[in-house]
Amino acid sequence: MSIKHALLVLMLDEPTSASQLQTRFEETMGIWQLNIGQVTQTLQRLQRDGLVTTAGTTISSNGRTVDTFQPTELGREEVTTWFESPVTVTLSERDELVTKIAIAESRNMDLIPLLDTQRNTVMAELRALNKASRDLPETRNTQRLLVEKRIFELEAQARWLDRIEALDK
Repeated sequence: MSIKHALLVLMLDEPTSASQLQTRFEETMGIWQLNIGQVTQTLQRLQRDGLVTTAGTTISSNGRTVDTFQPTELGREEVTTWFESPVTVTLSERDELVTKIAIAESRNMDLIPLLDTQRNTVMAELRALNKASRDLPETRNTQRLLVEKRIFELEAQARWLDRIEALDK
């Protein structure tokens, strides 16, 4: 997940302090927490890279004067590029399940128990997610998006496991 881009977007409308960004992120994302250290470090990197600038100061909820930040023109261009770019996963990313199956195959182990264990786990998670999804609103909130994405990933994994089982040794 790109914290950098999420924070840039969350400060597009007005200058924002680190704690305001943390609150907005958590309100928007719902289930993902972001600690203030992550926010301040990300802001420092964004500032170093010329994507944000200090916009002024404000009084925080604890009475301290804190800096506010806003995206630079380069930061706004970065947001546009981020939204226009697809999210991709490279084929070379390490995958523990692929590794486990490949190693088992190289050792001439019986793959059926391994595949069945994985398939049973996938099906149990699918049942739990489908049940949980019934209680979620039919909106594009973070929780619904995550559950729906995970359901489709698990369905694909179940099909993939069937395909691996059908392949020749």
